Amino acid sequence: MGCLARFPTVAAWLVALVVTGVGTLAALQGLRALEPSAPSHLYHLHGIVVATGKGELFAVEESGTTKLIWFQVAKGAPISFAHVLRHLHSRAPTDVYYLPEKNGLPLAWIAD
Repeated sequence: MGCLARFPTVAAWLVALVVTGVGTLAALQGLRALEPSAPSHLYHLHGIVVATGKGELFAVEESGTTKLIWFQVAKGAPISFAHVLRHLHSRAPTDVYYLPEKNGLPLAWIAD
C-alpha cells in the first residue's frame, strides 16, 4: 500500500483498469442473460395446455386457434411433468420448444 500512496497516478490507473474490467464482465453477463434460453434448432409454439394423456403426453391449444397439438416429453428433457400439470390446471400460457418427429408426436424439450 505504501507504493500506491507514493504514486497516486499509478493507483488511479490501476483503479480505472479494475473498474473497466468489472464493468466489461458485468456487461457481458447482462448480454448473456438477454439471449434466448432455448437452442435455435428447436421449434416454438405458444398456447395453453388443455389435456394430458398416458405417459408424459400433453396437448397444447395454439394461441388464436382451436387446433390441438399433442407432445411427448423427450427422454432426458428438463421438463417437469408436474409443472405441465400446473399449467393445465391454471390455464396458464405455455411456451413449448420441441423437435418434430417424422413418425410420431413432436418431442417437447422445454415447456414453460
